[in-house]
Amino acid sequence: MKKITTLVFMVLFSVLAVQTAQAQFVKAGVGLMYGSEVERLGIRADGVYQINEEFRAVVDLGLFFPEEFGNTTVTWWELNANANYIFHADEEQGLTAYALGGLNFMTVKSKFDDGTNTASASNSEVGLNLGAGLEYGVGFGDLFGELKYVIGDADQLNIGAGVRFPLGN
Repeated sequence: MKKITTLVFMVLFSVLAVQTAQAQFVKAGVGLMYGSEVERLGIRADGVYQINEEFRAVVDLGLFFPEEFGNTTVTWWELNANANYIFHADEEQGLTAYALGGLNFMTVKSKFDDGTNTASASNSEVGLNLGAGLEYGVGFGDLFGELKYVIGDADQLNIGAGVRFPLGN
């Protein structure tokens, strides 16, 4: 699973680097998130590629903080590929509002280790994202907040907030 995650980061970084070199508008962001089904806080990193004035593509990876039950540790992570439709942009106030939709891939892993015996199990699920978000421009970047619902086997409300930094023009 670490190889897949590393590969995803390498592809995302390569795409963002190429797009930045082509002088397209690209942002990279970090933030916090909360998942209602996993009931955990997590961290996220994302990349945003502005396609045109109304649409942009967003890829984000979220890692929820692990939960421990005695000798068992449970971890969750999710990968999202979303399209944003910008329905309001006020450059004077620096406010952007958008709807989002896309795909969610979530994995949960459970590991037992009592010092003598070890065992692990994992499960992955795919779902659809539907939601909305706001960005507010500040001097160094854009503060953002998102609310999305994942429809699928891993149904959950995901609330996220953070900051995005421009990488291109």
